[in-house]
Amino acid sequence: MKEVLKVRDTTYIIIGTAHIYEKSVIEVREAIREEKPDIVALELDPARLDALLHDDDRKPTLREMKDFGFKNALLLLFMSYLQKKISTDSGIVAGREMIEAAMEARSFGIPIVLIDRDLRITIQRIMEKVGFKEKIMIFKDALLPDKEYTIDYAYENSLELITEIKDRYPFIYEVLVDERDKFMAENLKRIHKEKVLAIVGAGHVSGIKRYLGELNE
Repeated sequence: MKEVLKVRDTTYIIIGTAHIYEKSVIEVREAIREEKPDIVALELDPARLDALLHDDDRKPTLREMKDFGFKNALLLLFMSYLQKKISTDSGIVAGREMIEAAMEARSFGIPIVLIDRDLRITIQRIMEKVGFKEKIMIFKDALLPDKEYTIDYAYENSLELITEIKDRYPFIYEVLVDERDKFMAENLKRIHKEKVLAIVGAGHVSGIKRYLGELNE
């Protein structure tokens, strides 16, 4: 998935990926080589990049869970478990396309910038915004799904799936998708380069493009 948007003197090329899809790894490499951007923006925050680079599988200590909040830490562990399970089933390391993008950019001497919100803030926002009923629905649907999708289907139909999430979990959508779309668009807008290549999850492409367009008005 690829979208191009011109905002004043900057051309934004937004590549949508699936974080556990081998095709995405190939696509980001090709995009960097073909587009030759001035900078590569990644849907990561510093802590997540560090964890990916060091293959950090460490569980939080009791002290860290206390500092972060036990409910927040448990939710984070559950989300981490789900992503790890999907990664194991698919044979692809979650977030590998981001690592490849960083390495590919570095090989061409292209700087990278991390544009996503700190994961701890996002988790805190979920705990504040999402009600008990919606949290229970997430756990239920994750453990006992009504239907399952292949990685290929999810990648090719990301907009439809995002709409489903928005309808079923409106507050989760607001925190995990919409707020981060706006946050990343604002960070992209602060980059004063002629050509910016942004690599984000496929579900964020349309929202980021929309917010970039609004910031241009």
